[in-house]
Amino acid sequence: MIKVIQNVMKRRRSIRKFKKDKFGIEKLCSILKASLLAPSGADQSPFTLIIIDNEQLKRQIRTECEVADKDFHEGSPAWLKEWFAKKNITTEKKFLTDAPFLVVLAGNTTMPYWLESTWISIAYLILAAEEEGLATLTYTPGQMKFLMPLLELPEVYEPVVILPIGYPDEFPTKIDNGDKETKIFFNKFGVEENSCRS
Repeated sequence: MIKVIQNVMKRRRSIRKFKKDKFGIEKLCSILKASLLAPSGADQSPFTLIIIDNEQLKRQIRTECEVADKDFHEGSPAWLKEWFAKKNITTEKKFLTDAPFLVVLAGNTTMPYWLESTWISIAYLILAAEEEGLATLTYTPGQMKFLMPLLELPEVYEPVVILPIGYPDEFPTKIDNGDKETKIFFNKFGVEENSCRS
């Protein structure tokens, strides 16, 4: 069974180009329900999911995100600016209007472990999307407070991520990991375990 899950994990890619092709809301809801299966602090599932398919609202969100990301890109350290340039990531966020659906996850900040629990649910969701042949991107703009009035979120909620979901219009085949250092150690930092080497 772990091989099946690993294959889904290996196939998954962050997608920034989407076809505008629509698909049924039932398919989307089955993916979103997968996020509710994730473990959470005190078993509270302290997050909510908001589906957005209104074109005007998507354009408003895109406009606000592009403004926020312009400030973020300009204030980024040199190494991150270089990475953006290498990956051709700009402040233009077409995926927010091209993808047929956006899903915003917001966490209830009054609940224990709300942020950790929300991110675990996001992982479940993006893997479920991949399994259904759909693509997404864990997009976190420079700031997301603008979503509060737009989505009429209660004050105790904090937006965590915007997920565009749709059919991919790009097909990256390889993840460029560069020269990533070892991340798995044995008993203490710096001691490698040979059987965990890739």
